[in-house]
Parts: sequence; C-alpha cells; structure tokens
Amino acid sequence: MQLFQRRRWVDPSRLAEGFESFVDQLAWIDAHTDLSMAGWRRTDPEGGPGAILATTTYADHGWFLAQVARLQALDGYAPVNDATAALTVGTDAFERWDAPGGLDDGWALPDAAFRQVLGSPATAGAHSVWTNAEGAEGLVAWFPDDDGPAAAGRREAWVRIH
Repeated sequence: MQLFQRRRWVDPSRLAEGFESFVDQLAWIDAHTDLSMAGWRRTDPEGGPGAILATTTYADHGWFLAQVARLQALDGYAPVNDATAALTVGTDAFERWDAPGGLDDGWALPDAAFRQVLGSPATAGAHSVWTNAEGAEGLVAWFPDDDGPAAAGRREAWVRIH
C-alpha cells in the first residue's frame, strides 16, 4: 500500500473561500475518477493558518498514475483545479509513502483527525514507519496515537474537512 499526500497553502487572506474551493476540488475528483480523496486542514501552530493536505491510499502505483492522467485529461478539471490554485500560495509539495510491512490491507487514516511525524528513521522509536518513495528523501513518517512530544522531526496535526 502507498499513501499519497499533496500539501498546499491557502492564501491567509482568503482562508474561508480557499478551504471551500479545496473541498469542492476533492469532491469533483471523487465524483469523476476512481480515486477516493480525503482533505485535511493543519491545526498545529507550526502549520500556519492555511496549510491543507489531500490524501489517498492505493495498492498499485501504476493504477494511481493512470487515474491522475485520466483526471488531468478530463475537460472539466482544469477550471476546478485553477480555481483552487488561484487561492493558494507557494509551491505544492507531493509526498508518496510506502506502508510498513505487515500493515493491514484495510488501513486508513482516522476519520476525524490524525497526527503525523516526519523524521529520520532513528527518531521513530518503536513506531511502525512509512518509508519515503517520493518527495521527502531520507525521512520516514509515522502516525502516533498520543499527543506526546516527538523526539525530533516535523510534527503535524490535521483535522478532516473532506
């Protein structure tokens, strides 16, 4: 299994309409492809007010790439994507993660909120780690159940908005 994450930042002066456009974009993708996208807003202080994240999981990267190519070729997608892009700032970041061995086939991010830590493999402790396949070279990710401090690395808190 792989986890795909696309990080974006809504213009801080346009948060309400930016979040709404992002949710609309993900709903459009869900309705027109076989992808199942989730949308998240970052809630920890280091994330800034406009950090958003789109996620999906899949078993076959080739299938995922075919879905993305199909999406980008759909006539109605460009205006939907452009509307959200007009409300974001900075450069989108794409990360792809390989699941830890032995992970249950039905694994999914929690429905309402989750925490994610990115760091070096040495800082993960006993957590099962996702290894980076793209976008965050040299890092691993894990999803702690508690709100305790991370030994090192980037700690994020996300709440679901789609």
